[in-house]
Amino acid sequence: MPVEPSPQNGERGNAGRKSRFWPRPSLYDLTPELLGDPDATATEIRVRDWAYVLTARGVPHVLRRDGSGWRLFVPGRRADEALEEIAAYTAERENRVLPDPQAAPRRPAATLPVLAVMGVVAGIWGFLLGEAVWQGRRIPWREIGAGDSAAMLAGQWWRAATALWLHADPAHLFGNAACAALFLSLLCRETGLGLGFALTVAAGIGGNVCKALVQGPGMHFLGASTAVFGALGALGGVRLSGFQAGLSARRFLAAGAVLMLLAMLGAGSEETTGQVDLAGHFFGFLCGTALGLAVGWRLCRAGRPGRAAQAAFAVLAGGASLVAWALGVGWWWPRG
Repeated sequence: MPVEPSPQNGERGNAGRKSRFWPRPSLYDLTPELLGDPDATATEIRVRDWAYVLTARGVPHVLRRDGSGWRLFVPGRRADEALEEIAAYTAERENRVLPDPQAAPRRPAATLPVLAVMGVVAGIWGFLLGEAVWQGRRIPWREIGAGDSAAMLAGQWWRAATALWLHADPAHLFGNAACAALFLSLLCRETGLGLGFALTVAAGIGGNVCKALVQGPGMHFLGASTAVFGALGALGGVRLSGFQAGLSARRFLAAGAVLMLLAMLGAGSEETTGQVDLAGHFFGFLCGTALGLAVGWRLCRAGRPGRAAQAAFAVLAGGASLVAWALGVGWWWPRG
């Protein structure tokens, strides 16, 4: 945008616009009309803002420094057009609520809904601790759904999901329930309730599948700890790729805190050996992190899913578990 030497005094009349800018008499000073004061000058920021508007609309203009302020000049024949464009821009800007880049994203309250859902889930876990009776037959839930890498590699892949619902004893159950409630509350604040549970279930299933593929036959496992660590990984992934703009220290502090929790909570024994199921925890965490990074990237651009989508994710998570149990019971029933 050109900057010209000082204009001479002049007036804008009905018959035409007299010279204010020698030796270019056609230029007219818009600053008094824009500010409502014939003697006022604009700040550099404001006058350049006006100039950007005129540049975008193809209106020629010149900026001139006047003492401590600035003035804006346009060809006299286009003065009215320039005034209209700047007035329209100003009105639009005043009516627009600009986002605050430093403001934290609004997150839904998730603690009470998560606790309510986890209460139902813990009840189902408790029911599956024992054996049920159906049509005179005792249904051994552990035989049907416990994790067995050899059986999974032979085609019984439903065990990757059903093993998440089985526990060795009440202490094992309540420990997983408490950790799941904590991590899910934090995760669902970022993603919403349905999507948070879907991520957790998907990470748990993916972790068990990876464990069977990598470790091979001979591994026996059960419990929701793989899904719990999946929720922890998803939380770190969403926080790392999600709502804050730029590669800020705040993101990496959140991810570092998640890794510290992973190291501190790397406990929870494998049901048959009493040893820590490090493979299940690691693969659950890894799958959760990958899913969390992808979902966080998407949420950052499209926003959190609405209620209908959250309900669909919840149905998907529950439906996957129901289908897995149906396959397991169908496999066992002719033999039982």
